[in-house]
Amino acid sequence: MGTRILYVHGIEAIGGAERDLIALLKTLDRHTWEPHVVCPGTGPFREQLHATAVPTHALSFPPWRKPLAVFQRRSAVGRLEALVDRLDPALIHVNDIWWVPHTVRAVASRVSHPVPIVAHVRQEIEPVKVRRYELDRVETVIAISRQIEQSLIAGGVSAKKVRTLYSGIDLSERQFTHDDQAIRQMIGLPNGAVLLGTVANLFLRKGYEVMLRALPAIVRAIPTVHYLIVGSDDHDYANRLKRLAQELKIADRVHIVGFQDPVQPFLAALDLYVHPALMEGFGIAVVEAMAVGKAVVATTTGGLP
Repeated sequence: MGTRILYVHGIEAIGGAERDLIALLKTLDRHTWEPHVVCPGTGPFREQLHATAVPTHALSFPPWRKPLAVFQRRSAVGRLEALVDRLDPALIHVNDIWWVPHTVRAVASRVSHPVPIVAHVRQEIEPVKVRRYELDRVETVIAISRQIEQSLIAGGVSAKKVRTLYSGIDLSERQFTHDDQAIRQMIGLPNGAVLLGTVANLFLRKGYEVMLRALPAIVRAIPTVHYLIVGSDDHDYANRLKRLAQELKIADRVHIVGFQDPVQPFLAALDLYVHPALMEGFGIAVVEAMAVGKAVVATTTGGLP
């Protein structure tokens, strides 16, 4: 068996952070490394891990800073501690900042047999908020952009601990031809429509409302324009966007299709990729859009451009 690594991830849906981790796990030499992932027990992320034969261990991670979740947090830390004791990994890789405090607590008692922790930071973060996530207590912090690296150091993380490693995509699985018309027919586009689109999970910080408010002016300039939204919705945000589209009288121009795997056929069907994020650590969907030959218009924030 290879060297055992425990990956910690607390989200069921698949976005950029999840796709990045899945791509990493697919390329690991299983003779050298033995990956395990602790994650929620349901959802598309866990399903994709199973499809790649990566062992998973079901555990939900309550928010660290919400007072009402104190007992759930204590239980989650205890269960994670027991899992670490059972697996005895050589390394723990936390896939984003949200679960670093849980992990630090879970290994705190292993004084005689400590486990090093590597923490990925995939979110744009203000320096004043860095200390909340106890990143100074891990061995190495991976930033996915120079902007995040600078924020971490400004927030008190030692520069010696921080490394910038850009997220990437696997072009070896890239299809060079896609049936664009099939996607356009599926979402009900009229012939000759100009299709804009965004791929990102449905959160406020992804800037969807900014794009919708801009769309009436775009329609006046380009009467055939439509807008495609691809991404998971865990908090009923899609309905909020649909209500806003109705208020703006553009509901017939907005097409929300949820999570899609693979996403490349939807990107290939676009005439232009737009990324209106208000906060963005890196923006892997921007890279994916460029990889299928699409021009990109994006906000300047975090790791973009």
